[in-house]
Amino acid sequence: MNTEHEQLAQNMDELRVKISETQKDVHSLEVAVANHGAAAEEAVDTYTRHLSNLGLYPPLPPPFQDIDLRLVLNTAASQPEHLLIGQDIRHVIRPTLNDILEVKRDEDIVVNNKKIQMDHEFDELIAECEKLEDEINDTEKTVMVLDEQAEDLREVRSFAFVFDPIPPLTRPIVPLLR
Repeated sequence: MNTEHEQLAQNMDELRVKISETQKDVHSLEVAVANHGAAAEEAVDTYTRHLSNLGLYPPLPPPFQDIDLRLVLNTAASQPEHLLIGQDIRHVIRPTLNDILEVKRDEDIVVNNKKIQMDHEFDELIAECEKLEDEINDTEKTVMVLDEQAEDLREVRSFAFVFDPIPPLTRPIVPLLR
């Protein structure tokens, strides 16, 4: 009986050690779960902020208006499949985000093509303005030359009138040659 008692006592000591180790393991796992829970909450919050910043927070633009991309983390859930509340990530959320990405890329291509077209038209208008500016400068130069010639003619006429005894109306009209 003594050996049986000693063996039971030894088994009890071993079980106490195992219980102590298990309690330590449970405590460290609880801390790890809490840390992972906080990280998961931060990831879901970041995801929600990105949805809001991108304008994808419900309601979505057509043709995606019936899809809700929001996710909610339920850390109090007892079963892992109930931890994340929302649409299925693999089968609904990811394909929808990819489809939205393709639509946005197509819109971006259209906008870039329109920008290129507008830049081309703008360059053509600038070239036309520069051409008109050159024509205006040439016309201004011609006007200045003609103005100088007219001034010279006026001076010659006034000079001729002062020294010419024949009144201007009675003298024959002879073109002035230069």
